[in-house]
Amino acid sequence: MQLGIRWRKLVCRNHGRASEITYQQRFVNDVSHELRTPLTIIRGYVDILERYGVEDPELFKEAVTSIKTSAQNMQSLVENLLFFARADQDNQPLIKVPVDLDELLKNFVEAYGSPRVHVTKLAPCKILADAEFLKRMFTAFLENALQYSPPDKPVTIELTTSDDAATLKFIDRGIGIAKEDCEKIFDRFYRSDKARTKLENDKNSVGLGLSIAKWIADRHDIKISVDSTLGKGSIFALKIPII
Repeated sequence: MQLGIRWRKLVCRNHGRASEITYQQRFVNDVSHELRTPLTIIRGYVDILERYGVEDPELFKEAVTSIKTSAQNMQSLVENLLFFARADQDNQPLIKVPVDLDELLKNFVEAYGSPRVHVTKLAPCKILADAEFLKRMFTAFLENALQYSPPDKPVTIELTTSDDAATLKFIDRGIGIAKEDCEKIFDRFYRSDKARTKLENDKNSVGLGLSIAKWIADRHDIKISVDSTLGKGSIFALKIPII
């Protein structure tokens, strides 16, 4: 009996290690894949510039723009990876203080400065939160909505309240998400569809923005729900405890 128990414990322990190794391998593969594309673009255009120099103004402009975009994508990826490196080591401290959520959201949208973003409801409420982390969470949901919506379609933000919670909604009229993918979109590097990887301005989704948003939400006891229809759009609803 004791031998059987020890054997099961050993198997479980080894299975856990194997799962961790598999996850690490997959993570490294994902990072390598994400870095390979912008590096290939940068190297390709550098070779073109070395060969043709600045003789062709249009080609020069295209090369510089593509190199800049690829570098920005790499920078975003590295910053997000550093975020998770600190988070996984419990080295992302949050400083929660009373925050006027409506004022924070209003100032955030004004600073974001996109004419496509419209706040249609803004109920006053106070929450206990780290404002800087909340703004990063807002950015993730807003960029997700904008990037997967046609450029002529607006994104709507609504903030309403009930007795014990505020509900913050990011509403878009984009390509939508399949029902079976709604829970998985918060996984690191997850992509629900190849159509969702090609964004505006030739930017590439690396599947980390919503993962970071989920991490921040969890640490503020914020519940996230997703209501989406393919071809019609998505609603990300955040239920936030108020004080």
